Amino acid sequence: MIKKDESLMKTYLNMYNTWIKYHLNARFSRPGLAFDFEILPITMFNLKEQQGKYFEGAQYGYSKMYAGVASGIKQLTQISLMTFENDFLEMTEKMIPLQSSYTSSGNEKNDGTVKKSSVQVKVKDLNNTGGRPELPDEEKSEKT
Repeated sequence: MIKKDESLMKTYLNMYNTWIKYHLNARFSRPGLAFDFEILPITMFNLKEQQGKYFEGAQYGYSKMYAGVASGIKQLTQISLMTFENDFLEMTEKMIPLQSSYTSSGNEKNDGTVKKSSVQVKVKDLNNTGGRPELPDEEKSEKT
């Protein structure tokens, strides 16, 4: 029953988004400046699910703003915090996340440092002695 109500309200939500966007642009837009408006489809019944989706999207490079808003953080507060942490405190250089298969590029060593060069040099075997070293005759099996 709640899913039916949510789907019905999404229709009204889209109409309300369009109405607000129209009035914002009619009153305040200028050449080269237009406004966009969106109310996230979060209800008290799907809050945890939507927060998880937005957080997962932010992990893969999608907007962090949606994850913050879904968590209840005001947009202006989030922008101020990101600017303060990144520009003034330089947290992006100090708070490096743990490496995982999603965040590593393959150029890291086990200790977290980056290799100087990922170029592999192939050495030619001039004597053509590839494979296992040959055994002396007395150690060889009768079958070989």
